[in-house]
Amino acid sequence: MLRIEYEQQLTTLMVTHSMRQALDLGDRTIMLHESRILFDVSGSKREGLTVADLLQQFEAQQGEPLADDALLLS
Repeated sequence: MLRIEYEQQLTTLMVTHSMRQALDLGDRTIMLHESRILFDVSGSKREGLTVADLLQQFEAQQGEPLADDALLLS
């Protein structure tokens, strides 16, 4: 699928609760919570980010840690 996207210069959107998957695929990550954009990162600022970095961004934006274990385990 990634090859087809690249060859055809397609834009795709993936919605996932897996932070690892969000970082492994694509070139832009947008974190939503309760229908609000909390974090939008791409390019060099996105390179090398980890799941721990995303959790830290969530906490910084929300002022509280992520409380849903299902998200942490996905």
